Amino acid sequence: MTRRTILQCRRTLLFAAILFALVPFAFAQPEGGGGEGGPPMPPGASFASPSDETGTSESDSSSEAGAPNDAHGASAMGEAVIQVDPETGSLVVICDEETHRRIEQIVASLDRPVPQVLIKVLFLEVTHTNGLDVGVEGSFKYGSDDRKDTIETLFGLASETRGGFYRVLGDDLEITMRAIATSGKLEVLSRPSVLARNNQEAVITVGQEVPFIRNSRITDNGQTINTIEYEDIGIILRVTPRIRPDRMVEMYVAPEISTLTGDSVQISETVNAQVIAKRSAETHVLVADGETVVIGGMMEDNDVDTVHKVPLLGDIPFLGALFRRTQHDKSKTELLIFLTPHVVETQPELRQVSLTEKNKAQLAPQVFSPEQMDKYIDNLEE
Repeated sequence: MTRRTILQCRRTLLFAAILFALVPFAFAQPEGGGGEGGPPMPPGASFASPSDETGTSESDSSSEAGAPNDAHGASAMGEAVIQVDPETGSLVVICDEETHRRIEQIVASLDRPVPQVLIKVLFLEVTHTNGLDVGVEGSFKYGSDDRKDTIETLFGLASETRGGFYRVLGDDLEITMRAIATSGKLEVLSRPSVLARNNQEAVITVGQEVPFIRNSRITDNGQTINTIEYEDIGIILRVTPRIRPDRMVEMYVAPEISTLTGDSVQISETVNAQVIAKRSAETHVLVADGETVVIGGMMEDNDVDTVHKVPLLGDIPFLGALFRRTQHDKSKTELLIFLTPHVVETQPELRQVSLTEKNKAQLAPQVFSPEQMDKYIDNLEE
C-alpha cells in the first residue's frame, strides 16, 4: 500500500539529499506536473530518475543500495518519491509502509536541534604610569649697546604650558625653571559575549564607526581630495565554534578592543591621521564546556630616562642641574584575555544561561524597576 506523508524538518534540503543517497528511489517526473493520482509539485521541487542520470535501470539502482538496507536488518525497500517544499520546510514522501518506516527513522535520527554555545571573552588590562620632568633653561645677553651677544640653553621649556614654573626676568638675564610629576592609571575590564550556532560564525560589535582618511591627493587646481573609509572602533568579537559530541568546543576566535588615543600623526601638510590603541587576539583553541582558559596576554615594564644637557657643564655636581633637563617615565602594563564557552543543547539550558547573564547586571536593576524589565523582556522570570 502506498502512503503519502508530510514530514516537517529543520533542514529540509539537507535531509532530502541524505535520503536520496541512503534509500533506493525512483524519481520520475510524471507528465503534467504531479501526474495522475500523484501529489502536486511544490514550488522549487524537482524529480530526477536514477536511470536517467546514471544510465542504469531501477532494479540496478535498488541492488546497489542494498547494503544500507541490509545494515538495518531488513529486505530491500520499495521505491519512494520525495518532494521538497522549502517554503514550509517539509518533505512530501510517497512510498510503501516499510520504506516509510525507514525514512521516518532516518529523519528522526538526523533532524535534531543544532547545539549552540555561549562564548564569553574577558579583557583584563591594568596600566600604571609615573613620570617626572625637571629642567632649567636660560639666556644671558652681554656686550655694548650697538652689539650684544647671547648665551642661552634651550630644552623646550618655553613651549611647555603645564607644571610648576619659576622665572627670573631681567634686562639681560632670563631664567626658567620647570618641574612636573605625572601619574596615570588605566584599568579595563570588558567582557563581550555572543551566542553562536554550531559551525556558524557569530559577530558582536559594540562601538562606533569612525571615518579615516585612506588616501589624499592634490588636484591641478590646488584642491585636496581625500578618500574616506569607515572603520569599527570599540569592542568586536568574531567567533566560529564547532561543538564535539563530548562537549568539547573547537573555536576560531578573534576578540578585539580598540580606542582612539587622542594623538595624531601628520601624513601630509593638511592631513593628520588619528592613532588607535588596539588590543586583539586571533587563534584556534579547543576548550571544554564551562572551562576558562587564557588565550593571550602581555606583561610589560618600561623605565625610560632621558637627559638633555650642555656637555661638561651639565655634569658638574649640583651646579650641573642649571644646565640640563631630566625626564623620567615609568610604566607597567598587564593584559590578559580569557575565554569561556558554555554549550547549550536544550531550551531549558538556554533559559538558564539567559537568566544567569541577566542576574549578573549591576547597574540595570538600580536604574530600571522590575516592572520595566518585565515589560520588555518576555518570559524570562525565575
